Amino acid sequence: MRYIKKIPQTDQKLSETLLADGWRKIKEAPNLYLSILFSIPFMILNALISYLIIASIDNQLAASIREIMFSGSWSITIRFDYIIYAYILIILHEAAHLLFIPNFLKSEKTYFGIKPWGGFVFTTEPLTKGRFLLISVTPFLLISVILPVILGLIGNLSSLIVFTVFLNALASSVDMLNTFLIAVQVPQGSTIVNNGFESYYVSGEPPP
Repeated sequence: MRYIKKIPQTDQKLSETLLADGWRKIKEAPNLYLSILFSIPFMILNALISYLIIASIDNQLAASIREIMFSGSWSITIRFDYIIYAYILIILHEAAHLLFIPNFLKSEKTYFGIKPWGGFVFTTEPLTKGRFLLISVTPFLLISVILPVILGLIGNLSSLIVFTVFLNALASSVDMLNTFLIAVQVPQGSTIVNNGFESYYVSGEPPP
C-alpha cells in the first residue's frame, strides 16, 4: 500500500490493452465532479435510510432532526471539534474500504490519500464483482447503518453520533453510485479492474 496525493490518471495505453484482451469498459462518470453530481439521488437515499433507522430507535431524536430540517431557518456554526471529528470520520471511512481489499498492506497496486476536502482509497488490483461491491458499501453499512443501531440499542446515540452518521451517509453517495453501476452492468462472476477513473470487467478469471 502506498500514499499518493491524488488518484492516478487514466493510462490510455492500458485502456487499449485491456480492450484488446477482451475487457469491457463500464459506463460511468469520467471524473469526480460529475460522479458527485450524479450521486445526489444517493445522498438523499442514504440520508433517508439513516434517518429511518434513527427514527425506529429514538422517536425524540428523530423529531429533533425533523425540526432542524424543516424549521425554515437554518444556522451553521463551525465548531473546531466537529472538524476534527469529520477528519476522524474520513480516516475510518477509508479504512473500512481498505480492510476488504485483498492483502492491501502488501499490495503495490493499492493507494490511499487524505486531502483537505476528504480522502480516497484506490486500487488497480483485479477484484471479483462481489468483492468490489463489498468494498464499496462497507463504510456506509458500518458507520451509517450498523453503528446507530448498536449505539441506539444501548442508549448512546448522541447528537455527535447523529452528525457522524449523516455526514458519512452523504459522503458515501459516490460509493453507492459505483455500487449501482457495477451491480447493473457487470455480470455475476466477473473480474473488475480500475484504470484511473475508468473501470473494466471481463467474465470469469482475468486473462493471463
